Amino acid sequence: MDKTWTINYLPEDGRLTGKLHVRDDEVTFEALYDSSFKTIAKNIGLAVGSLAASGGHLAYLRNDGEAAEVVLPTSSITEARGAKKGMMHRVVVQLTDGSEHTFEYGMLPVKKLVAAINEVAGR
Repeated sequence: MDKTWTINYLPEDGRLTGKLHVRDDEVTFEALYDSSFKTIAKNIGLAVGSLAASGGHLAYLRNDGEAAEVVLPTSSITEARGAKKGMMHRVVVQLTDGSEHTFEYGMLPVKKLVAAINEVAGR
């Protein structure tokens, strides 16, 4: 399986817009640009670097100098679930270490995305 969605990733401090890829062995978020209001002028490398530094979790960062990815191995995913904040639909992915990664899909439904992540995670 290889499905892709354009979506926002919501780390603790900011918002990154990019592509979420759901594959058999991993779920990856490829950051295209920083779309948060307070850090819009910052370099994407710094924003993603601070995201990785805040971790120590099972997710990890791949950065080749041009593109940055947040990688969630499917073997570490305990569940994906839909959530809402106001009118915004979100997907929350929980890992075996208890960490959660939140993706926001705007006002679009997330049912297919949640199902795809749970399917590759064997849930």
